[in-house]
Amino acid sequence: MDIARFLQIYIIQGFFAIFFLGMAFIVLMRGKKRTNLYLSSFYLSSFVGGFINIIYANIFNQTIVYILHFITYYILCFSMVFLLIFVLTVLKPSDSFSIKFQFFILFLFGIVLLGLLFIPSGIIINEHTNWKPDWSWVFLIYSIITCSGIVILPTSYYSVKIYGKIGNDHLKKKWKYFLIGISAYFFLYYGTSLSNTLNLDKFRLLWSIISLPTLIALYLIYYGVGRQLE
Repeated sequence: MDIARFLQIYIIQGFFAIFFLGMAFIVLMRGKKRTNLYLSSFYLSSFVGGFINIIYANIFNQTIVYILHFITYYILCFSMVFLLIFVLTVLKPSDSFSIKFQFFILFLFGIVLLGLLFIPSGIIINEHTNWKPDWSWVFLIYSIITCSGIVILPTSYYSVKIYGKIGNDHLKKKWKYFLIGISAYFFLYYGTSLSNTLNLDKFRLLWSIISLPTLIALYLIYYGVGRQLE
């Protein structure tokens, strides 16, 4: 295992997994409201995705590795939809943003995201790729269009909209931290996806180094809003 992969899997993603699991429990301990449940679901699904990725790092069966890699990426992408619903729950009153519509968003994104599985040769990961994922550009483009269109752009838009509506300077500052945190997570999504598509050892190493500071930034999601939840 080369340095870049070791850093990416055991240091960066390993820390992510532990951090997200801890955050999930902390948020749940502060209350069981819908906002708490969705924010903790984001953290918990991120933990599961990162944990699975660590598990298959030393498995060398092509079928098993392919399945586990896809599940890992699927869960990490799906985790972002909980941020969208969390933001919409904060923005909209419960009567205009019903539970049925919340589940519809979850279902829609889950089904559309599942389309990644049916892209021919979308993922190649075997001994010829040194057990590193090699994505096709079609796979990358489909993922970016799906995640950006359904989750990332709406989440960013409504988060900025909430920021503009906050009159209290203290709360405004807290929400700014939240914006930085989710931006860091989205940055991590785009960078990791591009790294798997380019499949260049030098870029993987560079990306492993660049993505390290996001570990600190991702705490701001909780620091910005999670500590305010009850």
